[in-house]
Amino acid sequence: ANVTVMGMIGGLLVQTIKKVAEVEENEKKNMNNLAIMEDFWSHLVVLDQDNDGYISREELFNLISQPQTLKILKKMDVDPEILVSLSDFMFEENKGRMSQKAFNEWVCDLRGTQKCTVKDHYETRKFIKEKLSTIFAAAPQANDCDYLKGSNV
Repeated sequence: ANVTVMGMIGGLLVQTIKKVAEVEENEKKNMNNLAIMEDFWSHLVVLDQDNDGYISREELFNLISQPQTLKILKKMDVDPEILVSLSDFMFEENKGRMSQKAFNEWVCDLRGTQKCTVKDHYETRKFIKEKLSTIFAAAPQANDCDYLKGSNV
C-alpha cells in the first residue's frame, strides 16, 4: 500500500512540474508576441494615413502589402491569407476601424498555434449567421420566381 501511494505521489509531482513548464513556456511566447505586436503596431502607425490611431481596412491592406509586415506575421505564426479573409468580418464588428488593443487581440487569436475555444466557435457561428442573412436578404423571394410557380416546368 505504501509503494502504491508513493507511486501516485510521484506521478502527481511529475504532472505538476510538466504543467508548470507548459504554463511558463506559454507565458514566454505571449510576452514575445506582445513585443512583436508592439513592433507591428509601430510599423502600422507610420502607415496610418489619417493619423487617428486606429487601423482601417484600407490601411490593413496597405500594411499587408509590405514585406516587413509579412515577416512579422510569419514570426508570429499568423497566415496573412486568413488575416485578409477575416478582415471584412472584423472591421464590421468594430465599425470600420480597430484600436490597437482590438487589433492585437485579433492578430494573436489568428496564430496557428492558438487552440480553439468556445468563443471561437461562437464568433464563427455569428459570422456565418450574418453572411447567410445578407445572402438571403439579397436573394429573390421564392414567390417571385417563375420556375417555382410551375410555368416553365
